[in-house]
Amino acid sequence: MDLQHHLTTGQFAKIMNVSKDTLLHYDKMGLFSPEIKQDNGYRYYLINQLDVFNIILALKELDMPLKEIKEYIVNRSPEELIDLLQEQETYLDNKIKQLQLMKKVLSDMKNNTKHAIKVDTSEIKEEHQTSEYLLLTKAHPSIEDNEIYQSILDHKNALNEQNITAYLSAGWMFDSTRIKNKVGFYYDYLFSRVDREKTTYNYIKQEGTYLIAYHTSGYSRIEDTHERLVRYAKKQDMDVIGYFYEDILLDELTVRGYERYLIKVSIMIR
Repeated sequence: MDLQHHLTTGQFAKIMNVSKDTLLHYDKMGLFSPEIKQDNGYRYYLINQLDVFNIILALKELDMPLKEIKEYIVNRSPEELIDLLQEQETYLDNKIKQLQLMKKVLSDMKNNTKHAIKVDTSEIKEEHQTSEYLLLTKAHPSIEDNEIYQSILDHKNALNEQNITAYLSAGWMFDSTRIKNKVGFYYDYLFSRVDREKTTYNYIKQEGTYLIAYHTSGYSRIEDTHERLVRYAKKQDMDVIGYFYEDILLDELTVRGYERYLIKVSIMIR
C-alpha cells in the first residue's frame, strides 16, 4: 500500500466537508466504502474515490434518496450515467419552473400588500385593465359555510387536475344582473389567474374599463360594496356589465378575522 495515494477517514472527510460519522454511515449501508480496511481499524480511501463521492453529494443535493444513489453506484456505467443525468435534468427543469412561479407569487403578494396598505378605501375609481386568462369552477349556490367549503374544495381539485399550484386565494365572481334586479345574492364562480401559454383556461376576463372599490367590513356586508358600485355607475351615466370580481388583498396572513379582510371589487363598465 502506497499511503501517498490514499487518504485517511479524517482527511477524506475534511476535503469533502462532511463528518466522519457520515462516511461510516455510508459504509454501513453499502453506499460508499473505503478502498482499504485494515485489521487494526485504520481505513483509507483512494484519491479517485473523491470523484465518486462528489456524484453522491450532487445527487443527494437533488433530493435523490440514498437507496437510489446506492443502486446507481453499484450498477454504474456510461449508459446508466446518461439516463440518470437526463432524469435529473428534467427534475431540475421542473424545479426551476416551480421556483420561478414561487418567486412571482411572492413578488405579487409583496406588491399587492404594499398597494393594499395605501389604498383609499372610501373612493371608487376607474381603471383600465388588460385581458386575463382564468380557470373557473362553479360555485355552490349558497353562502352557508359548508357550501363555501365545498366550492373551495372543488376549485382546489380542478387546479390539481391541471397541475396548477395556486399559492394565492381564489377570487370570486358574481353576476351583476342580480344586483341590478335585486334577485338575491350568491356567487357564480371561483377563479384563479393562469398563464395561457402554460396552463388550461376556460374563461377570458375582457380588456376594458373597470370600476374599482375596496371592501373592508366583512363578507356578511359584501353586497353593500356591489350596490355602491352600481349606484355610482348609474349616477355617472355608466352601465355595469358582466361579473363582479372579488380579489382578497389582505387576508389571514396579514390581518385577523374575515371582518378585517381587504377585498378589491371590480366590475366592467360601458
